[in-house]
Amino acid sequence: MADSVPRRRAPRPMTRATIIWNSGIVVVLLTIALTSAIQGSQPVVLVLASVLLPFVVGFVLASFAREWLLGVLMVLAVGVPLLQLAGLTGVPLARVAWFFSIFAGWFTGAMIGRRRGERRARAGESRHYLDWDLKGKTFREWSPTAAQVEAKVRALDGQQRAMVSIVRDHARLDVCNGTKSQFVVFEAADVRDDNSWRMPARPSQAGEVEVRLGDVTAPVDRGLVIDLESAVAIAMAFELGQTVQPEPDWWEGTQVLTVRPSFI
Repeated sequence: MADSVPRRRAPRPMTRATIIWNSGIVVVLLTIALTSAIQGSQPVVLVLASVLLPFVVGFVLASFAREWLLGVLMVLAVGVPLLQLAGLTGVPLARVAWFFSIFAGWFTGAMIGRRRGERRARAGESRHYLDWDLKGKTFREWSPTAAQVEAKVRALDGQQRAMVSIVRDHARLDVCNGTKSQFVVFEAADVRDDNSWRMPARPSQAGEVEVRLGDVTAPVDRGLVIDLESAVAIAMAFELGQTVQPEPDWWEGTQVLTVRPSFI
């Protein structure tokens, strides 16, 4: 993606019953529209103009997935037949057919758009993306480059820019910045396995330090805090599918999850 936007909650998937119900509505609407259009041995052109044209209009409006376009649909559904009744359109139309067909197009377009959105959401679950926080909001970049990852990590300030996360399928890396070049990094090869979590650690560093992440302050073992260049090196290695050996080692296992909730 060229532009990043705030994440939005994915819509609830359509059930088979919902699809069947909506499809039945479309069939009923089109049946009424066609029946109305062909009454009185109307010319084929009139039938197409009264059924096919409004169907396409409704379908196109629904494909944009904007709530305000429903108001536009209502204006067209009622307004065009009224204009034709007043003799202002110059085009003969079966008014009842137009009304029902435009709603059939809307239902069809909305269903197809919803299904496409669900497929994209499912595909996105196993894709590669970069999340970052800015002023309390989270933004996402799909398929980021290594340069973008490095830039986002270096931009962390522990206040307005507090955390960067990289996700590659089920693997995840979180880089948290607590200001003054105090970084805490969490990495998991598979987030479904609690034992796969690890953190760069320096056991020789005794004591605790207060690490601030935005409005949150938490005590962290001094040995779990690393500097900017180390955080960048780990993030770049993760992004490139490589591994890096921090100095002196990793702290691994479920115990990492006793630290992570303080920041995530």
